This record gives sequence, C-alpha cells and structure tokens, in this order.
Amino acid sequence: MDLTARNLAEARETMGELLEQLGLTAYLFEVEPREDHWEVRVECAHNSAWQSSVFTVEDKALRASRTDRLVRDHMLSELHKRLTASDTVPGSH
Repeated sequence: MDLTARNLAEARETMGELLEQLGLTAYLFEVEPREDHWEVRVECAHNSAWQSSVFTVEDKALRASRTDRLVRDHMLSELHKRLTASDTVPGSH
C-alpha cells in the first residue's frame, strides 16, 4: 500500500462517512496505515457506556466503498456488528 498524505486523508474521510451513516450518538476514531491494510480504532458510546474497538480494513475495500453500494453496505454491516456486539465490554476489545 502506497502511503501518501492524500491516501491517509481519503481513508480517514471514508471511515468517518461510514461511521456517520451508522448513526452513532458520539464517537472518536483513528485510521492508521499498516503494511497492507488500515488499522481502525473506534471509541463510541453504546448502551450508556463508552467502548473501544480495534479492527483492520483492507485498503481496496475501503476505497471501493466510496463508489460501490454493495461494498459500502457490507462494510456498514460489519461495522455495526463490531461496534454494537452485545459481548463487547466497555473499554476493551
């Protein structure tokens, strides 16, 4: 993955748009480049508590989600599962 300021800005913007579409009441997030993917760290309010989640997102999928509705819908579904999992303990994961 070629890391440029533009790629990082686009990844951050795209992830922000995806998180916004989930309708979270409050959240913070960071997108960090790794060798062949992005590492995403999200802290969000869920069930009256804050929880933290860290997961990876493939660069190709993140880019495709900007223009491909099926990819975007799949990513939104996966994000929803990760961020609202009933077995997630606030402050961990």
